[in-house]
Amino acid sequence: MSEINEISEILSKIKNTEDIVLFLNELFTGSELEDLSKRWRILKMLNAGETQRDIAKELGVGLCKVTRGAKVLKDNNAITRKYLRRK
Repeated sequence: MSEINEISEILSKIKNTEDIVLFLNELFTGSELEDLSKRWRILKMLNAGETQRDIAKELGVGLCKVTRGAKVLKDNNAITRKYLRRK
């Protein structure tokens, strides 16, 4: 089993948000969590219809990072789209 599969399996077994947050804080550095949060925020902003350039400027990230998120959301089979629509 790959490490990503193992981590995914552990996350799927954690029953509450607080424990997931603790697990992530133990696993990742503050800057890694900040990057993860920014990537999720990019996806949410794109999903809400904000432009790539506006997102890059507001979050202080490169346009390439935002474009990557846009590419994910254009994929009709992307699991990310499924979960963004649930929010």
